Amino acid sequence: MEKGRASLLDEDFRVLFDQHWHPLPDGEMSGLHLLAVDGSMGLREYANGSRFYVTRAYGITNRGEKFRQLGTGVFLSRGNEKDVGRYISQKTECVEMKTALEAVPYLEGAEKLILIDGSLYGRMMHLLTDSPVDGDRAFLLEYMDLYAKLLKECRDANVLLVGVSKDSRAEFLRDGFLHQICSQELEGLRASLSSEEIRALERCIENLEESPDSSFRIFHGLRRKRGYLLDRFEQILLEFLHARSDFQLVLNFASQPGYSTPMEMGAVRRTKKEMEVMMRNPEGYVKRRFRESIAEKAVKEEEFVDFASEVICRVLDFPTIVSFHLLFDVRDTPLRIDVPSWFFGSENTLRNFMETQFREGAKDRAEELIRMLKPGYAGLMDYNVWLKRADEQVKLQDKDMDSLYERVLERELGLTLIHTRGYRRVKYP
Repeated sequence: MEKGRASLLDEDFRVLFDQHWHPLPDGEMSGLHLLAVDGSMGLREYANGSRFYVTRAYGITNRGEKFRQLGTGVFLSRGNEKDVGRYISQKTECVEMKTALEAVPYLEGAEKLILIDGSLYGRMMHLLTDSPVDGDRAFLLEYMDLYAKLLKECRDANVLLVGVSKDSRAEFLRDGFLHQICSQELEGLRASLSSEEIRALERCIENLEESPDSSFRIFHGLRRKRGYLLDRFEQILLEFLHARSDFQLVLNFASQPGYSTPMEMGAVRRTKKEMEVMMRNPEGYVKRRFRESIAEKAVKEEEFVDFASEVICRVLDFPTIVSFHLLFDVRDTPLRIDVPSWFFGSENTLRNFMETQFREGAKDRAEELIRMLKPGYAGLMDYNVWLKRADEQVKLQDKDMDSLYERVLERELGLTLIHTRGYRRVKYP
């Protein structure tokens, strides 16, 4: 529970971690005009199968300005609980982005910053497909259209959009280290193995995520021929297969406050194939992935396909994201920081950059950003005072849903809402 899973490659990880862990810069940046945005959600299910949701977002600046957004809706869905939960989370991200967009023109000065709770990269990687909700099947297109507008407005207004994640299961740093370990091992094996065998090992890694059984079948065939020579490569394969978050590496190996070398990230493997299809044939992608949306908009099918294709092109033109982990105190957990790559001088987009790599020349800009974030850190209980304040103000409690939103809904509609039996047992023991 404390250290996570041990690995025979831990010493290799430690060496690479030390190479890519940098001390915090001195000083803080003053004169910022900064907005912090967070969101919250509530959901109720009723006896007839319908569901009522509330999403709200709150933004507060370091100068006291406040911005609010509220979204509500009632829907039916055949989707499972995971699908519905993802839909409501994305609805919450929408009101957060609307709040940030509303605030952009109000930010002033040379250094302007918007902090959003969560990952900018994760929002880009939502699979573009029909939503599980009747009447709102094309929701993710509207979501990405809004995201594209926010990214453009921020860049045009010279506002830096920053994602701050206090919890993250990201493995991009671990994977970067593991690819280096793997490359070194393959290089060392070239003297003992044929070029065909080296290529077979490379394919084991390439296909591991989608076909782990096939990769290990190929590997064990080579292992029977080459024996102990492949002991270490087997450990590398197993490490790729097992979960091991970047946060675990930081907590295990960081001996002082600091930050990891920033990494520029293109599409993840599962999304990369979808994006390749989008680039080749956006209209074909729409017709395959948005069949229910097209059915809902049958009388305007051509217009819908044109709109969806335009949104897909805007998604492909999203800037890549540069991410790094930041630790202000060795007693604390790290933060994951996401920023558009243009902040680091890159003009790469998801369309033309489909890999993940360290940005070795990013030190100055990374430290500039850290100096912007430093004034907001207030110890183990306050990872960022502005985001913490936004979270406190926006948090949606059960009592808010029960005594405020549902009561207003009942009064306005003149009816009594009957919950599912499971919720009634919790509410009325």
